[in-house]
Amino acid sequence: MSDALNAVVRRAILDFMAEIGGEQSDDTLTLLLKQRGHPVARRTVVDQLRWLAATGLISVEEVEPFLLAQILPDGEDVANGHFFYDGVHRHAARRKVGTAR
Repeated sequence: MSDALNAVVRRAILDFMAEIGGEQSDDTLTLLLKQRGHPVARRTVVDQLRWLAATGLISVEEVEPFLLAQILPDGEDVANGHFFYDGVHRHAARRKVGTAR
């Protein structure tokens, strides 16, 4: 996957996590991403979750066979457009529910 596509997937993951909160598994995030038009493999999501964790935007915990992720304050700031991080797409990956076009 190209760096540009990885950046979009990372942003989409942060957007979902900010919207739905709490811990989310790599499996659930993969399904949500596919529903929103991001055709990614679970392995790709795991790789991107590990990348986001290495940057301090989320935390991850291995609970076999899943990887659980939780958004951290800096990740929420990125999702809300208050903080920009190299390697994460600047613009929301999708329009939030209830917003004008």
